[in-house]
Amino acid sequence: MSIENPAVITWRPLGLDDISKIANWFWDFQDVALFDRTLPVPTSVDALRESWSKSIEYSKSPCGYWFIAEDEQGQPLGIAGLESINYIQGDAVLPFFVAEEFRKRGLASAMAVAVLDLAFKRLRLHRVTTFYRDDNAATQRALHKLGFTDEGKFREGWFVEGERKDIVIAGILGSEWLASRDQVIDKVMESCKLSFAPTCWKEGRG
Repeated sequence: MSIENPAVITWRPLGLDDISKIANWFWDFQDVALFDRTLPVPTSVDALRESWSKSIEYSKSPCGYWFIAEDEQGQPLGIAGLESINYIQGDAVLPFFVAEEFRKRGLASAMAVAVLDLAFKRLRLHRVTTFYRDDNAATQRALHKLGFTDEGKFREGWFVEGERKDIVIAGILGSEWLASRDQVIDKVMESCKLSFAPTCWKEGRG
């Protein structure tokens, strides 16, 4: 039986307390290896929390912003954000991950739309880059739908299951996103819609 999209998907800043909710995503190595090449061995919740702290904890000039999508019961569905933000050059990296049972329902695209708006309309960055494994066709389709362009490869830069895969570099400029965002949003809204959690603003986390 297929899983229907939740009626309401809440989108809010990711906190360190959320790491325990999503830790199991990083223990399925075969799955997570499609999206992350930096986890060679299983790690504890405490280790994950420490590794995320620099990206999540507040700083005057943050190098990253992360958000989490949840259903009405608070079950995490996916995460996305900006990493390696360079305010001088005006660029950042966009990573995202959707829980396996909730893929192919538009959530990755919806999260990316929210993050790209943050990058280009609020932070006024010039470009956003992302990377994906060359055999990950689903991520490729999602990125192309958003307007990303494949710009090159790191040949055999991704080692997994005893094999080497190419890493594809994809990027989008702020001008490209602002020119196409309305059309992209119309397509995304057909399948998935995010709503900011009111508590984000009440607790000063937004």
